[in-house]
Amino acid sequence: MNYQDRILYAMQYFHGTLEAARQGLRAMALLWNFHPYSCKVQALEPHSMSPFEDLNGFRYHDNWLRNFLIASSCNGRGTAKPYKHKLD
Repeated sequence: MNYQDRILYAMQYFHGTLEAARQGLRAMALLWNFHPYSCKVQALEPHSMSPFEDLNGFRYHDNWLRNFLIASSCNGRGTAKPYKHKLD
């Protein structure tokens, strides 16, 4: 919550509609869940790369941005067994 409060303060809180504010906070929360941990934290826990991985116990891809895109494209549907995605 401190992170979110600092970001909201820096952008001078909300401008526009309530829906725009809701979508902005949702985007901020999604990015926060998938951001990679710092090198210091990864050195302490090498098996863990992000809050998403801590919560779910797996990751779809080693790259945090691709992991975010794959997970967000599932539309909330979990897969029984994660599989490696291939890039075209």
